[in-house]
Amino acid sequence: MIKRSLKRYAFYGVLLSLNGLTGCAVFNEIFEYESTAEYVESVFKRQNAISTQVMMLSGTELEADEYEELLQAEAKMQQDCKLLNDYAVKEMDRESTSLLFKKQVKDSAEGCDLSIEEVESLLEDFDLD
Repeated sequence: MIKRSLKRYAFYGVLLSLNGLTGCAVFNEIFEYESTAEYVESVFKRQNAISTQVMMLSGTELEADEYEELLQAEAKMQQDCKLLNDYAVKEMDRESTSLLFKKQVKDSAEGCDLSIEEVESLLEDFDLD
């Protein structure tokens, strides 16, 4: 009897947790707190914006050494943001994702953010106007 009650409460706890994970923004369903979801979504958006800026520089005349350093930093950023991008693709394709994968995405956001900051600092050296 007690085991059955504990299982029932555990089941309801999981349901409540899953219910708390849903929300309006794309990444809100991963996280319990909206501020975390907003942070991850902003990281994703910044990473995409930075990738676009790097692509815009490819057709310009830049010093080879500086551009190579930028490309290496951008490649590291892409690797560090891979889980975030994989999740976004799965969401767009309406594929289901496990809670473990969602946690991994959440945990990878800070490393992705740090890589973005590195590329942003290198981009400051280039005139994009």
